[in-house]
Amino acid sequence: MGQVHRGSVRKENLGQLRLMMIVEVAVSLFLIWTIWYISKTCIKKQGMPPGPFPFPWIGNIPHVMFDQVFPFKKLSKEYGEIFTVFLPNGTFVVLNTASLARNARLGTKDDIAGRSSESSYPLEQILGKDLVISDYSAGYLFRKRVFKSSIHVFGSGLGQAEGRARHAVQLALQEIEKCQSFSPNKLIHSTIFAQVWEWLTSKKITLDDPIISLFNEMHEIITNLPREISIYLLIPFLKYITNNFNRKLERAKDIKKQLFPQEFSAHRETYTPGVIRDLTDSFISAYENEIAKGTSKDIGSIEDIPDLMLDVVVAGVDTASTTICWFILYNALHQDIQAKLHKELDDVVENDRLPCWQDVQNMPYLQATLCEVLRRSELLPITGTTAIRDTTIGGYHIPKNTNVLINVDEIHHDPKEWPEPNEFKPERFLDSDGKFVGWTTKHAFMPFGLGRRECLGQVFGKIMLFTFASTLLHLYKIELPEGAEKPCTSPIGLNFHHPKDFKVVAKKRH
Repeated sequence: MGQVHRGSVRKENLGQLRLMMIVEVAVSLFLIWTIWYISKTCIKKQGMPPGPFPFPWIGNIPHVMFDQVFPFKKLSKEYGEIFTVFLPNGTFVVLNTASLARNARLGTKDDIAGRSSESSYPLEQILGKDLVISDYSAGYLFRKRVFKSSIHVFGSGLGQAEGRARHAVQLALQEIEKCQSFSPNKLIHSTIFAQVWEWLTSKKITLDDPIISLFNEMHEIITNLPREISIYLLIPFLKYITNNFNRKLERAKDIKKQLFPQEFSAHRETYTPGVIRDLTDSFISAYENEIAKGTSKDIGSIEDIPDLMLDVVVAGVDTASTTICWFILYNALHQDIQAKLHKELDDVVENDRLPCWQDVQNMPYLQATLCEVLRRSELLPITGTTAIRDTTIGGYHIPKNTNVLINVDEIHHDPKEWPEPNEFKPERFLDSDGKFVGWTTKHAFMPFGLGRRECLGQVFGKIMLFTFASTLLHLYKIELPEGAEKPCTSPIGLNFHHPKDFKVVAKKRH
């Protein structure tokens, strides 16, 4: 019995010894890995802008996710003009001043003109060979030439573009007339889509058209997917299994196929060289002209046009509709500013007609108000590109493949550039004689981006904004419903900052 007992004790001791050895090995490996991780990260951070030290695997996610609307606000206060964060989808350098942003986008040629697929996942799977998120390449540059040429050809008929914008305004006015008060967010988004769709296809649609429902569904998917992306960056294999995220991704692709390739094919079949009916015809013409020049580079094919069509819709609709909603909100909140706009409109436009694009030069206060809306509303809070080679910004080393973010929200609210930055003051964009200073004069004003990645369709964006804003205020006085709670001007949303849902009353002026 004693021998049996001693044997069992020996086995127990051996088991404990093995467990201790396993624990010691595990602890040793962990310490070695920790020293390796810290050393590697320190080497990687060497020469780069300062920033919080990243956690293993999750990087600086805890530092940026506490505020999804303004993810870098706290870090901006702590680290100042420029800092670095490490996230599962790459290294990001954040620029918080106008000088650094202009140096990066305008002073480094094409050094940071790229776009990495990791930083734009999963949108690149929906948008395809487009301009918004495509990397800097021969194919991108070819599509950019096509897009610019198309906009120039189509834009030569600005009167036609304005006329089509007028149709979309009428759609909005018809809905406004039906009710005592209305919520601008959904209404303006749908009417702007109807306008852009007509520019693309020459087709006038009503607000109950199934095409609008399809686009709104796809837009909601595109808007909400970034909220779920963190877990898929941390656990990449989730991208390849069936789940709700991937089902929504496939649904967005399916809607894209329903909307754009069919319209493109119909245009190709009926296209007549030299006759430009709409933007799609303009794309076809520009593609044929560029391809005829000949090149040995892989630049894609004319079949990429549906991706450019989607670019026009996604970028144009969100930017214009959100700006107009903010415009309506700020006019409802600032009746004194609205009164000045009414006076300017009455001085320029006779009662028997509506404002037109030719009036814009005689409406400095309206232009200044639109600019202040774009500044104050934090519409596009962050824009990003990727370094395609090693470069330098603000004296710091920026390695190749680093994502460089311009913190537009911080720049548009920099007290050094904008006294009382949280106040709504259109006068910022007027000179001492009351003249509009222009869209590009202000050093720290960059609503359409900068450099090689600036918005190529901004001329049409300005037409949409002016047409909607001038017509709406020419016909109506915008007020809050009697007894309604004052709407909040704090934005919501990730990629675009939308106003929270609110209602206004439109009272006829004439």
